[in-house]
Order: sequence, then C-alpha cells, then structure tokens
Amino acid sequence: MMSMPLNFIGIGKFAEINSVQGCESMCKKIMEMGMSKGAIVKIMKNDNGPLIVKVGETRLVLGRAMAQKVMVREV
Repeated sequence: MMSMPLNFIGIGKFAEINSVQGCESMCKKIMEMGMSKGAIVKIMKNDNGPLIVKVGETRLVLGRAMAQKVMVREV
C-alpha cells in the first residue's frame, strides 16, 4: 500500500508510521513523541487546525505542517 502524509488519514482510522521527512531536529522531535517507524497511531481529530492522534495511551497534538512530514499507510 502507498505511503501518504498523516493528515490524509480520516478520523477514527489507524495508520502505521513508515518514515518521517524533514530536517534532523524535526525528525528527532517527532520520534521523541513516540512516533517512530512501525508505530500505530489512531486519528482522533483531523478537521481544521491541529491533528490529535493517539499513540498507545498517549494523545498528541500535531500541527498540520508537522503531520505533513509523517508518512504513513492506513491499517
């Protein structure tokens, strides 16, 4: 299945992280939040404004620009 940015996934859907694009500091920040390759995230909110995703028992708020750099595939 094709990889797409995290903000393309609909509310209530699950996605597996394939990669994180962007500069080293951005990648490090995203990975420190628990969003590393292979992690499964659930989209809690994806309308206007920031995305809210659930990784394990943790909810994270991601700006749209940051979410655009997280490449995922829907599972």
